[in-house]
Amino acid sequence: MIWYLIVFIFYILFLIWANIQSLKKAESIDDYTTGGHRMGLLMGIGTTAATWVSVASVIGVPGYLYSSGVSAVIGWVAGWCFGGALIPIVAYKIRRPEKPARTFPEFIRHRFEPFQNKSTLQAIVGILMFIGYLLLVNIQVTGFGIVFSSITGIDYKIAIFGFLLFILITSVGGFWSVAATDTLNTILITVGVLLASGVVWSLTGGIGNILETLATTTAPTNVGGPPLEEGVLLSPLGTFGLGALFSIFISNSLGTPSSPHWVTRMLAPQNVKVAILQVMGTILVLIFIMGPLIIIGLGAKVLVPSIPVGKTTDYIIPLVIQEYTPPIIGGITLVAICAAAISTANSMLLHCATSLYYDVYLNISSKRISEKKFKNWLRLSIFGIATVAVLLAINPPWFLAMGFVYVYGGFGAAFFLVVFLGLYWKRMNRAGAYAGIIIGSVVYVAAKAMGYEMPFVIAVAASLLGVLLAVYFTKRAPLEAYEPYFEAEISDSTHQVLEKMRSTSPEEVQVRDKHSDIG
Repeated sequence: MIWYLIVFIFYILFLIWANIQSLKKAESIDDYTTGGHRMGLLMGIGTTAATWVSVASVIGVPGYLYSSGVSAVIGWVAGWCFGGALIPIVAYKIRRPEKPARTFPEFIRHRFEPFQNKSTLQAIVGILMFIGYLLLVNIQVTGFGIVFSSITGIDYKIAIFGFLLFILITSVGGFWSVAATDTLNTILITVGVLLASGVVWSLTGGIGNILETLATTTAPTNVGGPPLEEGVLLSPLGTFGLGALFSIFISNSLGTPSSPHWVTRMLAPQNVKVAILQVMGTILVLIFIMGPLIIIGLGAKVLVPSIPVGKTTDYIIPLVIQEYTPPIIGGITLVAICAAAISTANSMLLHCATSLYYDVYLNISSKRISEKKFKNWLRLSIFGIATVAVLLAINPPWFLAMGFVYVYGGFGAAFFLVVFLGLYWKRMNRAGAYAGIIIGSVVYVAAKAMGYEMPFVIAVAASLLGVLLAVYFTKRAPLEAYEPYFEAEISDSTHQVLEKMRSTSPEEVQVRDKHSDIG
Protein backbone atom coordinates (compact mmCIF):
# COMPACT_ATOMS: atom_id res chain seq x y z
CA MET A 1 0.00 0.00 0.00
CA ILE A 2 2.78 2.45 0.91
CA TRP A 3 4.44 2.13 -2.51
CA TYR A 4 1.12 2.77 -4.26
CA LEU A 5 0.65 5.98 -2.29
CA ILE A 6 4.25 7.16 -2.83
CA VAL A 7 3.98 6.76 -6.60
CA PHE A 8 0.54 8.37 -6.55
CA ILE A 9 1.77 11.43 -4.62
CA PHE A 10 4.68 12.01 -7.02
CA TYR A 11 2.23 11.68 -9.91
CA ILE A 12 -0.09 14.32 -8.42
CA LEU A 13 2.78 16.74 -7.80
CA PHE A 14 3.93 16.46 -11.41
CA LEU A 15 0.40 17.06 -12.68
CA ILE A 16 0.14 20.25 -10.63
CA TRP A 17 3.50 21.53 -11.91
CA ALA A 18 2.76 20.67 -15.55
CA ASN A 19 -0.61 22.39 -15.49
CA ILE A 20 0.75 25.56 -13.90
CA GLN A 21 3.20 25.72 -16.81
CA SER A 22 0.44 25.05 -19.33
CA LEU A 23 -1.65 27.98 -18.08
CA LYS A 24 0.95 30.32 -19.56
CA LYS A 25 0.26 28.96 -23.06
CA ALA A 26 -3.55 29.07 -22.97
CA GLU A 27 -3.90 32.69 -24.07
CA SER A 28 -6.49 32.52 -26.86
CA ILE A 29 -9.53 30.43 -27.72
CA ASP A 30 -7.48 28.59 -30.35
CA ASP A 31 -4.89 27.78 -27.66
CA TYR A 32 -7.57 26.49 -25.32
CA THR A 33 -9.42 24.32 -27.85
CA THR A 34 -6.71 23.05 -30.23
CA GLY A 35 -3.36 24.23 -28.88
CA GLY A 36 -3.32 27.13 -31.31
CA HIS A 37 -2.83 24.69 -34.22
CA ARG A 38 0.88 24.56 -33.32
CA MET A 39 1.30 21.23 -31.55
CA GLY A 40 4.72 19.64 -32.08
CA LEU A 41 5.32 16.01 -32.99
CA LEU A 42 6.50 14.56 -29.66
CA MET A 43 3.78 16.15 -27.55
CA GLY A 44 1.27 15.30 -30.28
CA ILE A 45 2.23 11.62 -30.06
CA GLY A 46 2.07 11.77 -26.27
CA THR A 47 -1.42 13.24 -26.08
CA THR A 48 -2.80 11.08 -28.90
CA ALA A 49 -1.46 7.84 -27.42
CA ALA A 50 -2.73 8.66 -23.93
CA THR A 51 -6.19 9.54 -25.23
CA TRP A 52 -6.25 6.33 -27.29
CA VAL A 53 -5.29 4.12 -24.35
CA SER A 54 -8.34 4.71 -22.23
CA VAL A 55 -9.43 2.77 -19.18
CA ALA A 56 -11.50 0.64 -21.57
CA SER A 57 -8.22 -0.45 -23.15
CA VAL A 58 -6.21 -1.00 -19.98
CA ILE A 59 -8.97 -2.64 -17.89
CA GLY A 60 -11.81 -3.53 -20.25
CA VAL A 61 -9.90 -5.31 -23.02
CA PRO A 62 -7.80 -7.51 -20.67
CA GLY A 63 -11.10 -8.31 -18.93
CA TYR A 64 -12.57 -9.55 -22.19
CA LEU A 65 -9.36 -11.42 -23.02
CA TYR A 66 -9.75 -13.13 -19.65
CA SER A 67 -13.37 -14.15 -20.25
CA SER A 68 -13.52 -14.55 -24.04
CA GLY A 69 -9.95 -15.39 -25.04
CA VAL A 70 -8.12 -14.35 -28.21
CA SER A 71 -11.33 -13.25 -29.93
CA ALA A 72 -11.07 -9.99 -27.98
CA VAL A 73 -7.90 -9.24 -29.96
CA ILE A 74 -9.94 -9.39 -33.17
CA GLY A 75 -12.81 -7.27 -31.87
CA TRP A 76 -10.93 -4.53 -30.05
CA VAL A 77 -7.18 -4.49 -30.75
CA ALA A 78 -7.46 -5.30 -34.46
CA GLY A 79 -10.48 -3.01 -34.81
CA TRP A 80 -8.66 -0.06 -33.25
CA CYS A 81 -5.53 -0.75 -35.32
CA PHE A 82 -7.53 -0.77 -38.55
CA GLY A 83 -9.27 2.43 -37.49
CA GLY A 84 -5.90 3.96 -36.64
CA ALA A 85 -4.66 3.16 -40.14
CA LEU A 86 -7.54 5.25 -41.53
CA ILE A 87 -6.84 8.32 -39.38
CA PRO A 88 -3.96 9.59 -41.61
CA ILE A 89 -6.45 9.71 -44.48
CA VAL A 90 -8.48 12.16 -42.39
CA ALA A 91 -5.38 14.03 -41.18
CA TYR A 92 -4.17 14.64 -44.74
CA LYS A 93 -7.28 16.67 -45.58
CA ILE A 94 -8.56 18.04 -42.27
CA ARG A 95 -5.35 19.98 -41.56
CA ARG A 96 -4.94 21.43 -45.09
CA PRO A 97 -6.65 24.80 -44.46
CA GLU A 98 -4.25 27.50 -43.30
CA LYS A 99 -6.65 28.29 -40.45
CA PRO A 100 -8.48 25.08 -39.51
CA ALA A 101 -11.64 24.88 -37.45
CA ARG A 102 -11.36 24.98 -33.66
CA THR A 103 -13.75 22.08 -33.02
CA PHE A 104 -15.24 19.12 -34.84
CA PRO A 105 -18.73 20.70 -35.11
CA GLU A 106 -17.12 23.88 -36.43
CA PHE A 107 -15.36 21.80 -39.11
CA ILE A 108 -18.76 20.40 -40.11
CA ARG A 109 -20.06 23.97 -40.31
CA HIS A 110 -17.07 25.14 -42.39
CA ARG A 111 -17.49 22.26 -44.82
CA PHE A 112 -21.29 22.27 -45.18
CA GLU A 113 -22.70 25.58 -43.91
CA PRO A 114 -20.03 28.23 -44.58
CA PHE A 115 -22.57 30.99 -45.18
CA GLN A 116 -24.60 30.42 -42.00
CA ASN A 117 -23.84 32.65 -39.03
CA LYS A 118 -26.03 30.44 -36.86
CA SER A 119 -25.42 26.87 -37.90
CA THR A 120 -28.13 24.36 -37.02
CA LEU A 121 -25.86 21.58 -38.23
CA GLN A 122 -23.07 22.68 -35.91
CA ALA A 123 -25.50 22.67 -32.98
CA ILE A 124 -26.84 19.19 -33.82
CA VAL A 125 -23.32 17.76 -33.98
CA GLY A 126 -22.45 19.52 -30.72
CA ILE A 127 -25.43 17.95 -28.94
CA LEU A 128 -24.59 14.46 -30.25
CA MET A 129 -21.00 14.91 -29.09
CA PHE A 130 -22.14 16.04 -25.66
CA ILE A 131 -24.25 12.90 -25.21
CA GLY A 132 -21.55 10.54 -26.49
CA TYR A 133 -18.70 12.03 -24.49
CA LEU A 134 -20.73 12.19 -21.30
CA LEU A 135 -21.10 8.41 -21.62
CA LEU A 136 -17.41 7.92 -22.44
CA VAL A 137 -16.32 10.05 -19.48
CA ASN A 138 -18.67 7.99 -17.31
CA ILE A 139 -16.72 4.88 -18.38
CA GLN A 140 -13.41 6.53 -17.42
CA VAL A 141 -14.83 7.45 -14.01
CA THR A 142 -15.89 3.84 -13.46
CA GLY A 143 -12.41 2.55 -14.29
CA PHE A 144 -10.78 5.20 -12.14
CA GLY A 145 -13.02 4.23 -9.22
CA ILE A 146 -12.16 0.53 -9.58
CA VAL A 147 -8.42 1.22 -9.48
CA PHE A 148 -8.44 4.05 -6.94
CA SER A 149 -10.47 1.94 -4.52
CA SER A 150 -7.99 -0.91 -5.04
CA ILE A 151 -5.06 1.41 -4.21
CA THR A 152 -6.56 3.12 -1.18
CA GLY A 153 -9.08 0.59 0.13
CA ILE A 154 -11.77 3.28 -0.07
CA ASP A 155 -15.21 2.11 -1.14
CA TYR A 156 -15.75 2.43 -4.91
CA LYS A 157 -18.74 4.78 -4.53
CA ILE A 158 -16.57 7.19 -2.56
CA ALA A 159 -13.37 6.67 -4.58
CA ILE A 160 -14.97 7.88 -7.82
CA PHE A 161 -15.28 11.39 -6.37
CA GLY A 162 -11.47 11.58 -6.28
CA PHE A 163 -11.77 11.81 -10.07
CA LEU A 164 -13.02 15.39 -9.73
CA LEU A 165 -9.76 16.47 -8.09
CA PHE A 166 -7.75 15.27 -11.06
CA ILE A 167 -10.08 16.94 -13.53
CA LEU A 168 -9.62 20.23 -11.70
CA ILE A 169 -5.84 19.82 -11.88
CA THR A 170 -5.56 18.68 -15.51
CA SER A 171 -8.17 20.77 -17.33
CA VAL A 172 -7.60 24.35 -16.20
CA GLY A 173 -5.17 25.09 -19.04
CA GLY A 174 -7.35 23.67 -21.80
CA PHE A 175 -5.71 21.74 -24.64
CA TRP A 176 -2.12 22.57 -23.59
CA SER A 177 -2.85 21.39 -20.07
CA VAL A 178 -4.37 18.15 -21.35
CA ALA A 179 -1.50 17.55 -23.79
CA ALA A 180 1.21 18.11 -21.18
CA THR A 181 -0.28 15.67 -18.68
CA ASP A 182 -1.11 13.19 -21.45
CA THR A 183 2.55 12.99 -22.47
CA LEU A 184 3.50 12.02 -18.92
CA ASN A 185 0.60 9.59 -18.81
CA THR A 186 1.77 7.88 -22.01
CA ILE A 187 5.20 7.26 -20.50
CA LEU A 188 3.67 6.04 -17.26
CA ILE A 189 1.18 3.74 -18.99
CA THR A 190 3.88 2.22 -21.24
CA VAL A 191 6.27 1.58 -18.35
CA GLY A 192 3.48 0.26 -16.13
CA VAL A 193 2.06 -2.31 -18.57
CA LEU A 194 5.53 -3.43 -19.70
CA LEU A 195 6.58 -4.12 -16.10
CA ALA A 196 3.30 -5.85 -15.23
CA SER A 197 3.38 -8.02 -18.35
CA GLY A 198 6.97 -9.01 -17.52
CA VAL A 199 5.83 -10.23 -14.10
CA VAL A 200 2.90 -12.16 -15.60
CA TRP A 201 5.16 -13.70 -18.25
CA SER A 202 7.61 -14.83 -15.57
CA LEU A 203 4.94 -16.26 -13.25
CA THR A 204 3.09 -18.15 -15.99
CA GLY A 205 6.17 -19.51 -17.71
CA GLY A 206 5.68 -17.63 -20.96
CA ILE A 207 3.26 -17.62 -23.86
CA GLY A 208 3.53 -21.37 -24.44
CA ASN A 209 2.22 -22.22 -20.98
CA ILE A 210 -0.46 -19.53 -21.25
CA LEU A 211 -1.80 -20.96 -24.52
CA GLU A 212 -1.64 -24.50 -23.17
CA THR A 213 -3.78 -23.49 -20.19
CA LEU A 214 -6.26 -21.62 -22.38
CA ALA A 215 -6.61 -24.69 -24.63
CA THR A 216 -7.66 -26.97 -21.76
CA THR A 217 -9.23 -24.85 -19.02
CA THR A 218 -12.94 -25.02 -18.27
CA ALA A 219 -12.76 -22.81 -15.18
CA PRO A 220 -15.77 -20.46 -15.07
CA THR A 221 -15.21 -16.72 -15.38
CA ASN A 222 -16.66 -16.19 -11.89
CA VAL A 223 -16.49 -18.58 -8.96
CA GLY A 224 -19.62 -20.75 -9.02
CA GLY A 225 -20.53 -19.76 -12.57
CA PRO A 226 -21.08 -22.08 -15.56
CA PRO A 227 -17.90 -23.79 -16.78
CA LEU A 228 -16.37 -22.71 -20.08
CA GLU A 229 -16.30 -24.99 -23.07
CA GLU A 230 -12.83 -26.52 -23.46
CA GLY A 231 -10.79 -24.66 -26.09
CA VAL A 232 -13.24 -21.77 -26.43
CA LEU A 233 -10.66 -19.24 -25.24
CA LEU A 234 -8.46 -20.01 -28.27
CA SER A 235 -11.34 -19.98 -30.71
CA PRO A 236 -11.40 -16.99 -33.14
CA LEU A 237 -15.00 -16.34 -32.06
CA GLY A 238 -14.46 -17.05 -28.37
CA THR A 239 -17.69 -16.64 -26.43
CA PHE A 240 -19.04 -14.29 -29.11
CA GLY A 241 -21.07 -15.22 -32.19
CA LEU A 242 -19.74 -14.30 -35.64
CA GLY A 243 -22.24 -11.46 -36.02
CA ALA A 244 -21.49 -10.00 -32.59
CA LEU A 245 -17.72 -10.13 -33.10
CA PHE A 246 -17.97 -8.55 -36.54
CA SER A 247 -20.18 -5.83 -35.11
CA ILE A 248 -17.58 -5.05 -32.41
CA PHE A 249 -14.77 -4.97 -34.99
CA ILE A 250 -16.58 -2.77 -37.49
CA SER A 251 -17.81 -0.35 -34.82
CA ASN A 252 -14.30 0.10 -33.45
CA SER A 253 -12.55 0.25 -36.82
CA LEU A 254 -14.87 2.65 -38.67
CA GLY A 255 -16.00 4.51 -35.58
CA THR A 256 -12.44 5.43 -34.57
CA PRO A 257 -11.35 7.66 -37.52
CA SER A 258 -14.69 9.51 -37.55
CA SER A 259 -14.94 10.01 -33.78
CA PRO A 260 -14.84 13.75 -33.09
CA HIS A 261 -11.93 13.64 -30.64
CA TRP A 262 -9.67 12.00 -33.22
CA VAL A 263 -10.66 14.44 -35.94
CA THR A 264 -10.04 17.31 -33.50
CA ARG A 265 -6.63 15.87 -32.61
CA MET A 266 -5.71 16.27 -36.28
CA LEU A 267 -6.57 19.99 -36.13
CA ALA A 268 -3.93 20.69 -33.48
CA PRO A 269 -0.59 19.86 -35.22
CA GLN A 270 1.54 22.53 -36.89
CA ASN A 271 0.88 21.23 -40.39
CA VAL A 272 -0.29 18.23 -42.42
CA LYS A 273 3.08 16.44 -42.22
CA VAL A 274 3.15 16.61 -38.42
CA ALA A 275 -0.48 15.44 -38.27
CA ILE A 276 0.27 12.30 -40.29
CA LEU A 277 3.53 11.54 -38.45
CA GLN A 278 1.70 12.04 -35.16
CA VAL A 279 -0.67 9.17 -35.97
CA MET A 280 2.11 6.90 -37.23
CA GLY A 281 4.18 7.56 -34.11
CA THR A 282 1.17 6.87 -31.91
CA ILE A 283 0.57 3.49 -33.55
CA LEU A 284 4.23 2.59 -32.88
CA VAL A 285 3.81 3.49 -29.20
CA LEU A 286 0.60 1.46 -29.02
CA ILE A 287 2.50 -1.70 -30.00
CA PHE A 288 4.41 -1.42 -26.71
CA ILE A 289 1.14 -0.96 -24.81
CA MET A 290 -1.34 -3.31 -26.48
CA GLY A 291 1.12 -6.23 -26.68
CA PRO A 292 1.72 -6.29 -22.92
CA LEU A 293 -2.01 -5.86 -22.25
CA ILE A 294 -2.72 -8.99 -24.30
CA ILE A 295 -0.16 -10.94 -22.25
CA ILE A 296 -1.66 -9.66 -18.98
CA GLY A 297 -5.25 -10.42 -20.01
CA LEU A 298 -4.56 -13.96 -21.24
CA GLY A 299 -2.02 -14.72 -18.51
CA ALA A 300 -4.50 -13.67 -15.84
CA LYS A 301 -6.55 -16.79 -16.63
CA VAL A 302 -3.57 -18.89 -15.58
CA LEU A 303 -2.96 -16.98 -12.35
CA VAL A 304 -6.61 -16.42 -11.36
CA PRO A 305 -8.74 -19.22 -12.89
CA SER A 306 -12.01 -17.66 -11.64
CA ILE A 307 -12.88 -14.19 -10.33
CA PRO A 308 -14.44 -13.92 -6.86
CA VAL A 309 -18.21 -13.63 -6.68
CA GLY A 310 -19.42 -10.03 -6.88
CA LYS A 311 -16.56 -8.88 -9.12
CA THR A 312 -16.73 -8.35 -12.88
CA THR A 313 -13.91 -9.00 -15.35
CA ASP A 314 -13.09 -5.30 -15.15
CA TYR A 315 -11.46 -6.10 -11.79
CA ILE A 316 -9.06 -8.74 -13.15
CA ILE A 317 -6.11 -6.37 -13.68
CA PRO A 318 -6.22 -4.88 -10.14
CA LEU A 319 -6.62 -8.42 -8.72
CA VAL A 320 -3.56 -9.75 -10.56
CA ILE A 321 -1.43 -6.71 -9.78
CA GLN A 322 -2.22 -6.65 -6.08
CA GLU A 323 -1.82 -10.40 -5.66
CA TYR A 324 1.23 -11.17 -7.80
CA THR A 325 3.36 -8.11 -8.61
CA PRO A 326 6.06 -6.56 -6.37
CA PRO A 327 4.78 -3.43 -4.57
CA ILE A 328 6.79 -0.91 -6.61
CA ILE A 329 5.70 -2.43 -9.93
CA GLY A 330 2.15 -2.73 -8.69
CA GLY A 331 2.18 0.91 -7.63
CA ILE A 332 3.44 2.12 -10.99
CA THR A 333 0.96 -0.05 -12.90
CA LEU A 334 -2.12 0.90 -10.89
CA VAL A 335 -1.23 4.58 -11.08
CA ALA A 336 -0.72 4.07 -14.83
CA ILE A 337 -4.29 2.77 -15.09
CA CYS A 338 -5.54 5.84 -13.24
CA ALA A 339 -3.48 7.89 -15.69
CA ALA A 340 -5.23 6.14 -18.60
CA ALA A 341 -8.61 7.08 -17.16
CA ILE A 342 -7.59 10.68 -16.45
CA SER A 343 -5.81 11.28 -19.76
CA THR A 344 -8.78 10.11 -21.82
CA ALA A 345 -11.38 11.74 -19.59
CA ASN A 346 -9.82 15.21 -19.53
CA SER A 347 -9.57 15.22 -23.32
CA MET A 348 -13.16 14.07 -23.76
CA LEU A 349 -14.42 16.49 -21.12
CA LEU A 350 -12.76 19.33 -23.02
CA HIS A 351 -14.55 18.22 -26.21
CA CYS A 352 -17.81 17.68 -24.32
CA ALA A 353 -17.80 21.11 -22.66
CA THR A 354 -16.61 22.90 -25.79
CA SER A 355 -19.39 21.30 -27.84
CA LEU A 356 -22.06 22.30 -25.36
CA TYR A 357 -20.83 25.84 -24.73
CA TYR A 358 -19.09 26.92 -27.95
CA ASP A 359 -20.84 24.88 -30.64
CA VAL A 360 -24.34 24.90 -29.19
CA TYR A 361 -24.86 27.81 -26.79
CA LEU A 362 -22.67 30.51 -28.38
CA ASN A 363 -23.57 29.29 -31.87
CA ILE A 364 -27.32 29.80 -31.44
CA SER A 365 -27.14 32.90 -29.22
CA SER A 366 -25.95 36.38 -30.10
CA LYS A 367 -23.80 36.96 -27.03
CA ARG A 368 -20.48 38.78 -27.16
CA ILE A 369 -18.03 37.53 -24.54
CA SER A 370 -14.38 38.12 -23.70
CA GLU A 371 -11.87 35.35 -24.19
CA LYS A 372 -11.24 35.34 -20.44
CA LYS A 373 -14.92 34.79 -19.76
CA PHE A 374 -15.02 32.11 -22.47
CA LYS A 375 -12.24 30.14 -20.78
CA ASN A 376 -13.76 30.54 -17.32
CA TRP A 377 -17.17 29.34 -18.48
CA LEU A 378 -15.55 26.41 -20.28
CA ARG A 379 -13.66 25.40 -17.13
CA LEU A 380 -16.86 25.60 -15.12
CA SER A 381 -18.65 23.49 -17.75
CA ILE A 382 -15.91 20.85 -17.62
CA PHE A 383 -16.20 20.50 -13.87
CA GLY A 384 -20.02 20.43 -14.02
CA ILE A 385 -20.07 17.71 -16.67
CA ALA A 386 -17.44 15.72 -14.74
CA THR A 387 -19.66 15.89 -11.65
CA VAL A 388 -22.61 14.52 -13.62
CA ALA A 389 -20.40 11.70 -15.00
CA VAL A 390 -19.29 10.80 -11.46
CA LEU A 391 -22.88 10.65 -10.21
CA LEU A 392 -23.85 8.41 -13.14
CA ALA A 393 -20.89 6.11 -12.35
CA ILE A 394 -22.22 5.23 -8.90
CA ASN A 395 -24.11 2.40 -10.59
CA PRO A 396 -22.13 1.68 -13.80
CA PRO A 397 -24.42 0.34 -16.56
CA TRP A 398 -22.02 -1.85 -18.58
CA PHE A 399 -18.63 -3.46 -18.99
CA LEU A 400 -16.03 -0.83 -19.79
CA ALA A 401 -14.90 -2.13 -23.17
CA MET A 402 -18.44 -2.64 -24.50
CA GLY A 403 -19.34 0.92 -23.55
CA PHE A 404 -16.74 2.17 -25.99
CA VAL A 405 -18.10 -0.11 -28.70
CA TYR A 406 -21.59 1.36 -28.31
CA VAL A 407 -20.47 4.99 -28.38
CA TYR A 408 -17.89 4.50 -31.15
CA GLY A 409 -20.60 2.70 -33.12
CA GLY A 410 -22.93 5.65 -32.63
CA PHE A 411 -20.27 8.19 -33.63
CA GLY A 412 -19.34 6.13 -36.68
CA ALA A 413 -22.97 5.77 -37.77
CA ALA A 414 -23.52 9.53 -37.48
CA PHE A 415 -20.20 10.89 -38.77
CA PHE A 416 -18.27 8.32 -40.85
CA LEU A 417 -19.85 9.21 -44.19
CA VAL A 418 -19.97 12.92 -43.42
CA VAL A 419 -16.25 13.05 -42.58
CA PHE A 420 -14.89 10.89 -45.38
CA LEU A 421 -17.26 12.03 -48.12
CA GLY A 422 -16.91 15.62 -46.98
CA LEU A 423 -13.13 15.44 -47.29
CA TYR A 424 -12.91 13.40 -50.50
CA TRP A 425 -16.08 14.10 -52.52
CA LYS A 426 -16.66 17.64 -53.76
CA ARG A 427 -20.29 16.86 -54.56
CA MET A 428 -21.07 16.11 -50.90
CA ASN A 429 -23.30 18.96 -49.77
CA ARG A 430 -25.29 20.39 -46.91
CA ALA A 431 -28.40 18.28 -47.52
CA GLY A 432 -26.26 15.13 -47.60
CA ALA A 433 -24.66 16.09 -44.27
CA TYR A 434 -28.05 16.55 -42.58
CA ALA A 435 -29.30 13.25 -44.01
CA GLY A 436 -26.16 11.34 -43.04
CA ILE A 437 -25.98 12.60 -39.46
CA ILE A 438 -29.68 12.41 -38.61
CA ILE A 439 -30.45 9.09 -40.32
CA GLY A 440 -27.24 7.45 -39.11
CA SER A 441 -27.71 8.39 -35.45
CA VAL A 442 -31.45 7.67 -35.30
CA VAL A 443 -31.22 4.31 -37.08
CA TYR A 444 -28.26 3.21 -34.94
CA VAL A 445 -30.11 3.90 -31.69
CA ALA A 446 -33.28 2.24 -33.01
CA ALA A 447 -31.42 -0.84 -34.28
CA LYS A 448 -29.56 -1.17 -30.99
CA ALA A 449 -32.77 -0.79 -28.96
CA MET A 450 -34.49 -3.46 -31.05
CA GLY A 451 -31.64 -5.90 -30.44
CA TYR A 452 -30.22 -6.21 -33.96
CA GLU A 453 -26.81 -7.85 -33.97
CA MET A 454 -25.11 -5.37 -36.32
CA PRO A 455 -26.67 -1.95 -35.65
CA PHE A 456 -23.67 -0.09 -37.07
CA VAL A 457 -23.91 -1.80 -40.46
CA ILE A 458 -27.66 -1.20 -40.62
CA ALA A 459 -27.27 2.46 -39.67
CA VAL A 460 -24.46 3.19 -42.15
CA ALA A 461 -26.35 1.48 -44.97
CA ALA A 462 -29.46 3.56 -44.24
CA SER A 463 -27.32 6.67 -43.89
CA LEU A 464 -25.57 6.06 -47.22
CA LEU A 465 -28.90 5.71 -49.02
CA GLY A 466 -30.14 8.91 -47.44
CA VAL A 467 -26.94 10.78 -48.30
CA LEU A 468 -26.99 9.76 -51.96
CA LEU A 469 -30.65 10.70 -52.39
CA ALA A 470 -30.14 14.03 -50.64
CA VAL A 471 -26.98 14.90 -52.60
CA TYR A 472 -28.33 14.09 -56.05
CA PHE A 473 -31.74 15.69 -55.53
CA THR A 474 -30.33 19.01 -54.28
CA LYS A 475 -27.92 21.58 -55.68
CA ARG A 476 -24.17 21.13 -55.58
CA ALA A 477 -22.05 22.38 -52.71
CA PRO A 478 -20.65 25.89 -53.28
CA LEU A 479 -16.96 26.28 -54.07
CA GLU A 480 -16.35 28.00 -50.73
CA ALA A 481 -17.52 24.89 -48.84
CA TYR A 482 -15.03 22.37 -50.21
CA GLU A 483 -12.18 24.34 -51.78
CA PRO A 484 -9.98 24.59 -48.61
CA TYR A 485 -9.84 20.78 -48.39
CA PHE A 486 -9.12 20.13 -52.08
CA GLU A 487 -6.94 23.01 -53.29
CA ALA A 488 -3.60 24.34 -52.04
CA GLU A 489 -4.49 27.86 -53.20
CA ILE A 490 -8.01 29.07 -52.45
CA SER A 491 -10.01 31.76 -54.21
CA ASP A 492 -10.62 35.23 -52.79
CA SER A 493 -14.28 34.43 -52.15
CA THR A 494 -13.38 31.35 -50.13
CA HIS A 495 -10.78 33.29 -48.18
CA GLN A 496 -13.35 35.96 -47.32
CA VAL A 497 -15.89 33.35 -46.15
CA LEU A 498 -13.30 31.66 -43.92
CA GLU A 499 -12.24 34.98 -42.42
CA LYS A 500 -15.86 35.88 -41.70
CA MET A 501 -16.51 32.54 -39.97
CA ARG A 502 -13.41 32.97 -37.82
CA SER A 503 -14.12 36.63 -37.09
CA THR A 504 -12.40 36.83 -33.69
CA SER A 505 -10.43 39.63 -32.04
CA PRO A 506 -8.17 39.33 -28.96
CA GLU A 507 -10.88 40.98 -26.90
CA GLU A 508 -14.04 39.18 -27.90
CA VAL A 509 -15.74 36.21 -29.49
CA GLN A 510 -18.71 37.28 -31.54
CA VAL A 511 -21.42 34.97 -32.79
CA ARG A 512 -23.49 36.99 -35.20
CA ASP A 513 -27.24 36.60 -35.41
CA LYS A 514 -28.47 36.17 -38.96
CA HIS A 515 -31.43 34.10 -40.11
CA SER A 516 -30.65 31.10 -42.33
CA ASP A 517 -32.65 28.16 -43.65
CA ILE A 518 -31.85 24.54 -44.32
CA GLY A 519 -32.27 23.57 -47.96
